[in-house]
Amino acid sequence: MNRTLIKNLLTLRPKECHRSYAIMTRAKHRAGIPVSEAPKPKKIQQTTNNKELGPEQKAQLQARLQNLHFRKPAGINERLVKVTKEIIQPENPHLIKVAVIGAANAGKSTLVNKIVGEEISGVSPKAHTTRERILAVLSENNHQVIFLDTPGVIPDHNHAKMNRTLSTSSWRALDEADHVLVVVDAGRSLQPKARVTEDFLLERLKDLNIPATLIFNKMDLIYEDRESLSEVQERYVQGYTQFKNTLHISAVYEEGLTQVKNILFEHSTAKPWIYPVEQKTEMADLKRVEEMIRIQFFKRLHQYIPYMLKQENAGWTVLKDGTLRIDQNVYVERDSQQKIVVGTNGRIINSVVEEARDQISKAFNRPVKLFLQVKTRKNNISNQ
Repeated sequence: MNRTLIKNLLTLRPKECHRSYAIMTRAKHRAGIPVSEAPKPKKIQQTTNNKELGPEQKAQLQARLQNLHFRKPAGINERLVKVTKEIIQPENPHLIKVAVIGAANAGKSTLVNKIVGEEISGVSPKAHTTRERILAVLSENNHQVIFLDTPGVIPDHNHAKMNRTLSTSSWRALDEADHVLVVVDAGRSLQPKARVTEDFLLERLKDLNIPATLIFNKMDLIYEDRESLSEVQERYVQGYTQFKNTLHISAVYEEGLTQVKNILFEHSTAKPWIYPVEQKTEMADLKRVEEMIRIQFFKRLHQYIPYMLKQENAGWTVLKDGTLRIDQNVYVERDSQQKIVVGTNGRIINSVVEEARDQISKAFNRPVKLFLQVKTRKNNISNQ
């Protein structure tokens, strides 16, 4: 071993030097350098004298030390989908599997979230490609509706690569669907450029033979002017003959959701339920939490930050009082993006934490403390 390597080993910091003593000893023997005694770890100099702290400061310091000591990342139980062995069947159970398709901004996620009563599906088309097969589950009375994972369709020549992935994932769900909800942004459907999406959807639907419902969403933005949609509706009905119903709704204001549910209940068939009544998604707990956090970011930042946010779990700790503490690192590509994600005076990140925490607490039926730290990761983030 040459002396340059030995010099590098000898210049290690004290804590690294102690761990590397055995390596350095062998290196010194080979180089003919006398070996001294193993370095003793230096005592850490305390920067704060506890005797000088007040009771409140001592309590805060102790709480921080405890959090650092007991905090641990999510384990295997939180990272895997839970399998339910026993399902209590209602009297005369009915089941239906539903694929929800449409353009990326048609409001499919809002529709599913409002029907299920919980924010489960996200707003990022790219995020959908990595999700589990089952997106959401609604169990009401003796009916169970299973919404299949169907990402937004983006028939744009400038996004050819993404289109192939999204279109493949979208139509894969139709292989097992009993019913299709085609969601259309009512206002945008009147614009000439919307014909690209319309033709794309009808081209894919024409070879299927699955009952479907045409839903014009966001009717609140066109003031209930249904007559203006008559030509669009006619093109869809002529393009796919399996449309059994047409609805005009506003998912964000929960107008028309009862009609949607009733149609799905009517098309369900007598089958045993495959999920327990309390289950609303097939996602693992950690994935579900990350999705709820992602939803809040994309609500606020989708126009400014593309789909580069990466999440990393740093802590999943059940405290003594039963509170679930979740620590997440959120990575962006550049420092400039970090400033946007945090917001002025922390406005964005604080609102994300507040709303996501409430959603997580509701989903897990327990108190939740959520801590998010935004960091910049510049190396190979696109490959992760």
